[in-house]
Amino acid sequence: MQKNLVNITLGVVTEEVEIILGSYPNHPHQQVFSHSGLRQDLIAYVLSRVPNKYTAIDSGESVSNQTIQVRCSSEQLLQIENLIHAGICDLLHSYQKVDYRVWEEVKFDSRVASWFR
Repeated sequence: MQKNLVNITLGVVTEEVEIILGSYPNHPHQQVFSHSGLRQDLIAYVLSRVPNKYTAIDSGESVSNQTIQVRCSSEQLLQIENLIHAGICDLLHSYQKVDYRVWEEVKFDSRVASWFR
């Protein structure tokens, strides 16, 4: 029977991203990363910086039908968590440079003309 390769590190990183983003403030972090494209960029950021683990599963079955046990050492998990925090900062900084959908808070005493400087 033919088998497919599955990146099991992806599941660990995705789960940790969800947990960590949930601990950040809603604005701007959760709002910005709610766009799936930027969330995928964050996951890719982390995956490209950690050793990935793979497993082979039967091609006729989905990953959810097979029990895949993922074991990460506490050191590996800490590395993933640190990379997620770094990725959030790096990507948020890049996002603000390129895409102005992350609005700064407008001060009540500012004039409309000063917004466009």
